[in-house]
Amino acid sequence: MTLKQYEIVQNQDLMTVDIQEVCMKYKTIKEWAYILHDKDDTRPHYHIYVNFGNTGVFHELVASWFGVPPNFVNRIKGRKTDMLLYLTHGNDTQKHKHQYEPSEVVSNFAFETEIKNSKIIGNFKEYSYAEMLKYIDTLPISEKARAYSQLEKLWRIECSLLTFNPDRNVDVFFITGKGGTGKTYYAKKLFADLKYDFCVSSSSNDPFQDYLGQRGIILDDMRDTAFDLPDLLKILDNNTSSSVKSRFANKVFNGNMIILTSSVPLCYWYRNYRYNEDDSLDQLYRRITVYVEVKEREILVYNGVGKDGKPIGEPKRYYNDVYTLKKAVPERRDVSSLFDKICTPIQDFTTHQVSLSEVLDNDLPF
Repeated sequence: MTLKQYEIVQNQDLMTVDIQEVCMKYKTIKEWAYILHDKDDTRPHYHIYVNFGNTGVFHELVASWFGVPPNFVNRIKGRKTDMLLYLTHGNDTQKHKHQYEPSEVVSNFAFETEIKNSKIIGNFKEYSYAEMLKYIDTLPISEKARAYSQLEKLWRIECSLLTFNPDRNVDVFFITGKGGTGKTYYAKKLFADLKYDFCVSSSSNDPFQDYLGQRGIILDDMRDTAFDLPDLLKILDNNTSSSVKSRFANKVFNGNMIILTSSVPLCYWYRNYRYNEDDSLDQLYRRITVYVEVKEREILVYNGVGKDGKPIGEPKRYYNDVYTLKKAVPERRDVSSLFDKICTPIQDFTTHQVSLSEVLDNDLPF
């Protein structure tokens, strides 16, 4: 058979070559790793992993390199990462066996990092769906489709389970201020400081279109017309996770913080509910953890809002760094010089007054 990766197994006392020398001798071998299993219930033996990149190699040839019978060179079942986990008995089905340390594996790549990454897919407690997608993008092309299909199934299950979650704890920040004062700038800085990956809403028509399970979302430049009030209350509810309408597929927010930015203060949102008998607006106001007012030179931070939708208590005041940043003159690229390459410049252009006699003296085309 001709394959791009193999597993080789041989007893320690029958191994006649230096494994590392062989792996380094043949340039066709792009990645290799091996370990001696000498703490199992069987004879001490080597497990060797070799990967040839995009090139297929006959298993008989590989057997001759390592001095083993051809039937000792095996096809790898499952993914590359499954094989790497097997080297240390790290798969779920091998927990009853001796657990070898990753440091016992000899390899020409960052084995421990590879093992850590292999445990990302499906671990929604530590990684967001978006982070898992980024990881899948680092996999070889031959593995991407299968890994993505696996992730999609696990994500659908996770979203279904999230709707039963009664213990959600989401912080909701409302940041208001005039355009250009730095509302989105500070929202991004908050997430960066918390080390949350986040999504910035694409538009008010479909705010959750680009949401991929990040820890945070910025509902940027929102208006109350973006959501019906009952839908917004469900999104911000700390007791239950609810699906959110989106153009291609409904989404479930699986994060820790939602930041709404708007040039319209919260007290002006949903004014048609103002004199309604129910307490819908009170429910909205109670969900706001922090209310931030961004002015040109200062930032006012309040702990929540009152029943009138206005911030309560005395604010903490901070300098608005955006004011200073806006005053700094940015370095601008001379883009106009690009036209020098695609157009013929006019070196000397002057306006010439043409008299009627000059026109009559010339031959006209009509």
